[in-house]
Amino acid sequence: MRATQSAASPLQHYRIFRRQHPRTAIPADYVTEDGFRLGRWQERQRVARMLGTLPPQRIQQLDAIGFLWSDDDDVPVPAVSCADSKQRRMLTEIAAYREEHGNALMPANYVTADGEQVGQWLYRAVKKWRAGALPDEERRPLAALGVSPGPRPRGPRTSAQHTGSGVHRRDRRLSAQARS
Repeated sequence: MRATQSAASPLQHYRIFRRQHPRTAIPADYVTEDGFRLGRWQERQRVARMLGTLPPQRIQQLDAIGFLWSDDDDVPVPAVSCADSKQRRMLTEIAAYREEHGNALMPANYVTADGEQVGQWLYRAVKKWRAGALPDEERRPLAALGVSPGPRPRGPRTSAQHTGSGVHRRDRRLSAQARS
């Protein structure tokens, strides 16, 4: 969502940025002076092309203004096979999650509103990746979405998770004191 309404189109914003900074990667969180989220827009175009949902005429428009499909010239935009509809659905959900949360650190128990167990699918894919068993054609789209095989940050754990039951340690201490 834009902070203010801009008269410039996304293509104009991109063209202006490239003119001013021809060799600079656009950070994902980059916002123009008039409030347009250029970094997020760029990422959406890249993901849509990777998933095959970007119309050919849009690709031509972006190519015409010198759009960089990857921050690394040696790594082309990965493409997801049209034949693998499950992979495409999962990657689309991961992209939506990343758009909403700002990262692809999806919990393993994440389930979409329509019951798709995307978190488990991603967990298994990352596990294969860590073991060196994930093929390049599956690894590259995940990497493009910001998924990595590295260790994931751990969130805060409640004492109930540490004890393995629903009873908190403090509650156990209180009940032990009450018994004595």
